Amino acid sequence: MVNSKMKNMERVHSGLVDQILSNARPVRRVSALWVQWLAWLALSLAVVSFTLLKVGWQSEAGLVFKRMPPIAFILTAFIGAALAAWEAIASSMPGRQTQKTYRIFSILVLLVLVALPFLFFYPTGERFDVIGAFCNGLECVERVALIGIVPWILLGRILSRNASFSPGWTGAWAGASAFLIGTIAVQFHCPSWDARHMLAAHLLPVVLLVFPTAFIGAYWFSRWRK
Repeated sequence: MVNSKMKNMERVHSGLVDQILSNARPVRRVSALWVQWLAWLALSLAVVSFTLLKVGWQSEAGLVFKRMPPIAFILTAFIGAALAAWEAIASSMPGRQTQKTYRIFSILVLLVLVALPFLFFYPTGERFDVIGAFCNGLECVERVALIGIVPWILLGRILSRNASFSPGWTGAWAGASAFLIGTIAVQFHCPSWDARHMLAAHLLPVVLLVFPTAFIGAYWFSRWRK
């Protein structure tokens, strides 16, 4: 009697296992973290290059980029974008999440980026009207958004193939990275190096756009669970 029950249970378990295996989808091989990051790098450089071919460099770019402050700003923005992209990819791969020290360093780099305009490009004794500078720089705001959408979609395609356990954070880091690329492209083109314009029209859009990308990412990068 006992043996008969055991055999029936084994048949049920075997049937369930066969059904699960038959319904399972083929497992896709996920590229290594650094391979995905290099793909982001190539795509981002292509976006910036293509943008500059279309809209052109700012006037007197040769003289501007011989000075250290503009180079420091562009370089810091690119390092921030690169760190954010690495964090986005790492957060989308189970077991590859970065340590707290890395995230703190990434945030510090972004804070340095915000501080640079105050240190090197702010007119002495003049007030900072955030709303006014933002409204006066709407053309640059739109360009940061439009250019940044392209690397965000491209990076999103890469991230959607992974399995993020924190899709909201993955979306936020991806948005910060993508729209910083937009800022870099715009800063190469825009002739204004006034701190108020840089902060309100080139960097503030990145901050504002991180929130919708986090919201969209919470859905986009969690579809693997469904």
